Amino acid sequence: MQDEDGYITLNIKPRKPTLSSADSASSWWRVIALILLMSSMGLVVGLVALGIMSVTQQRYLLTEKESLSATLQQLAKKFCQELIWQIELKTKNTYEHKCSPCASRWRYYGDSCYGFFRQNRTWEESKQYCAEQNATLVKAANQRTVEYLTNRTTSVRWIGLSRQNSNKDWMWEDGSILPKNMIDLSGNPGENMNCAYLYNGKIYPASCEDRHYLMCERKAGLTRMDQLL
Repeated sequence: MQDEDGYITLNIKPRKPTLSSADSASSWWRVIALILLMSSMGLVVGLVALGIMSVTQQRYLLTEKESLSATLQQLAKKFCQELIWQIELKTKNTYEHKCSPCASRWRYYGDSCYGFFRQNRTWEESKQYCAEQNATLVKAANQRTVEYLTNRTTSVRWIGLSRQNSNKDWMWEDGSILPKNMIDLSGNPGENMNCAYLYNGKIYPASCEDRHYLMCERKAGLTRMDQLL
């Protein structure tokens, strides 16, 4: 078109740029790569979640297994000890069963093995003798244990109870203190009666230099369940 001054005005309309086939393919690859990346991240998150669930389940199963094993062991222990007790009542004699984890001539009761030795020794000598057996002098800290020991022996026997002097507390070898109502002080205990023995269901003070039989105690192992079948 020519204007009044004789110039020609060109009316040029801009054209939208067209995407080449290479640019189009690149855009699609970006979309696909993003989708794959998000899928991979989702897969990783899923695997982590499954791993956590698996570990949690394994821990739960392990805890259940340990609990069941402990329950079975407790039942086996009670059955084994009851079996030995019933046989001894019938035979009126000591009896050793293969289910017991205790060594020969040691008696199985509770969580311990008990050894009864007819050797006249001082309290210190008795303590040393038990130590040589990988044991300690007996701790008769409750009435059930006292009753069991009383049914096992009619002799005076040292136990693992002593005190430093008449002004101190009575203590077991493990350092625990004896309740005052568990020892019979009706007889004159005297100044030097700082060791204790068990006789006829009661605990009495005595001179540590006296000589008596002794009882040793050591922790029992696991009941042999296979020997109960």
